[in-house]
Amino acid sequence: MDLKPLHTLIGSPVVVAAGGITYRGLLIEITEDEVQLQGESQWITIQIDNINSINAEEG
Repeated sequence: MDLKPLHTLIGSPVVVAAGGITYRGLLIEITEDEVQLQGESQWITIQIDNINSINAEEG
């Protein structure tokens, strides 16, 4: 997964599909190993290897 274009989404609401689950939250950090989201009530850490897609949340 090419992470460079995703860095433009830092600080924005995103939708992440990983392992059959859809996560929504504010994109806080992207590293070579994981993605950090600030969810509505908790922090969410997702391993890069499990991610199918990351997109800006529309609406």
